[in-house]
Amino acid sequence: MVLVSCRNKEDKKTENEEMIFGTKSHTVELIIDFKEILKNDEEIISVSNGNNGINTLIIHSAPKYRTENGMFAVIKSDQPKDYTFLRHDFEGNEILKTVIKDEYFNFHNVNFLPTKEILLICGRSRYKSETEIDRNARIYNSNGELSRDFIVGDGIQDVKIDTIGNIWTSYFDEGIFGNYGWNDPIGVNGLICWNKEGEKVWEFEPTNGLDHMSDCYAMNIDSENNTWFYYYTEFPLVKLNSSKQIKFWETKIGGSSSLNISDNKILMADGYDDNNFLLFEINGEKLKKSKKVKFKSKEGTDLNKRNYISSFGSKIGFLENNKIYLTNIEEIK
Repeated sequence: MVLVSCRNKEDKKTENEEMIFGTKSHTVELIIDFKEILKNDEEIISVSNGNNGINTLIIHSAPKYRTENGMFAVIKSDQPKDYTFLRHDFEGNEILKTVIKDEYFNFHNVNFLPTKEILLICGRSRYKSETEIDRNARIYNSNGELSRDFIVGDGIQDVKIDTIGNIWTSYFDEGIFGNYGWNDPIGVNGLICWNKEGEKVWEFEPTNGLDHMSDCYAMNIDSENNTWFYYYTEFPLVKLNSSKQIKFWETKIGGSSSLNISDNKILMADGYDDNNFLLFEINGEKLKKSKKVKFKSKEGTDLNKRNYISSFGSKIGFLENNKIYLTNIEEIK
């Protein structure tokens, strides 16, 4: 009887918390319609909203990214293939188009460096020996020529570029605990900062009150170059400033896969709920829920965490039916 009573109290507490804030429906503007750009055999592989532009990677043939049984990622294809990199401004105007030819790697992340170079990363890397490792970060010039490559490890969850051009990689559990031959995985600490040459600048080490990472669920960088991240198992929201000082807040939600920041406002996917997002406000040491947000296109299509685009800072992007939609935390009233 006591256990039932406790559960009832917890259920009531949850109901009361839900009543504190309402749900806001927010319409997101269409920025780019790729239906007018893609050819029959082309497919969008990756999109990211950077600090000052939208980056899109298109493959020119049917991708084979997993084995036939779907169990394992295919790091490299048997035959070379071509990619097209497109960069647009936030109004949807094309500002760069580059074809990358005869590439074997299957890429999962696309970004653009302040040096006007294209960064493509394969999320998996196999370790066979000290001299045989998949160099899964590749940087190309604007003509599509490979400039340099380096190893960022296996199990890449997300990639962000900060305002000075450092490359941040976060890792899911296999990249932290090891797979694909990695007994001593590069991503063991869950979050790493690299310079544009692929040299490690910083990696996460928990301070008092924080646990080690088992899976970095979400990561972002704000306009002041602070890095924010959120990870399993306790799911804290952590802020790392440019001086590498750490501050953190308890979120009381688990399983969120997105993170956007604007001043003291934080937007996150509502845990394991596919359809809603939560808007928080930071008030000193507390992280306070403000409202639930549901995103829709003007046509009424739901835009949720399944089609969320990895985005810099306060920008919020979605890819749905080969269309890119974009909004900003400041636009949520």
